Amino acid sequence: MTAVVWMRHGTCDDGLCRPSAHARPGSPLTLAGMVEAELTARRLAERQWKPALVVSSPLRRAHQTASIVALALQAHLASPAAVFTEWQAPHCVLGRTPADYPPDYLAWRSRRDQQPNSALPGGESLHAFANRAAEAEAVARVLAAKHGAVLIVSHRLLIGGVAATHAGHRDPPVVFRLASDFRLPPAQLWAPRQRGSP
Repeated sequence: MTAVVWMRHGTCDDGLCRPSAHARPGSPLTLAGMVEAELTARRLAERQWKPALVVSSPLRRAHQTASIVALALQAHLASPAAVFTEWQAPHCVLGRTPADYPPDYLAWRSRRDQQPNSALPGGESLHAFANRAAEAEAVARVLAAKHGAVLIVSHRLLIGGVAATHAGHRDPPVVFRLASDFRLPPAQLWAPRQRGSP
């Protein structure tokens, strides 16, 4: 396996109770999410891939997942890094499903591709997200060069943004669209293909 492996956090309370809503930052892992993290750690151990370092987003669900995996694999758990956090959805949609989105958010969504630097209060613009995805990929490479194998516990949208960046995309609306389309079930793994490999 590659030196950097990305892992989505396990199922959190918001993900279980309101799966189509934007999860709130403090949403904790469910019991199922804890079991998912343990099972993924077991799969990594069976593949004989042990990270030297486990690092996560500072959001509760990601840090809890990272703690479980680091303990199971007897790996060093680093302090959380903000660069690995999820796309920062505006405050007005946290915990809400699409049926509950306020008019201001719907209006912003309809024009965000044409105005990628725009953002609503508490939210992150498409431009800022694309830049952060590129920075997250770069930070991951630096960590791997310094420590060896690294497991990064993050979020579906951010991992999708990293995947888009890794594939060479830089246009913010394209990066965000590809990140939104990226599918990775809770506590599952994604590793970038080595450049130049088929």
